[in-house]
Amino acid sequence: MVDLKKYTLDVDLKQGVVPISKAASSLAALIKRSRAQHQPIIVTQKGYPTGVIIDVELFSALRALAEQVEGGESDELDVETDAETEE
Repeated sequence: MVDLKKYTLDVDLKQGVVPISKAASSLAALIKRSRAQHQPIIVTQKGYPTGVIIDVELFSALRALAEQVEGGESDELDVETDAETEE
């Protein structure tokens, strides 16, 4: 089970948006930063957002959540949500 509370999907507009040329030359550092800060990094091409770098743990949790919702199992989620931790 993944603790989603440590992640934020908010993007840091100063450091969390990078052009694709910078992303290509510093991909390892961007992946490390995304993992350490638990925040996505938006990759742009010609000024438009075209991709997102996220931690693989968050990607896996989001994928599992999407599969559960798609399969009609949205009432029984395997990931920890804010509602579950507040009870």
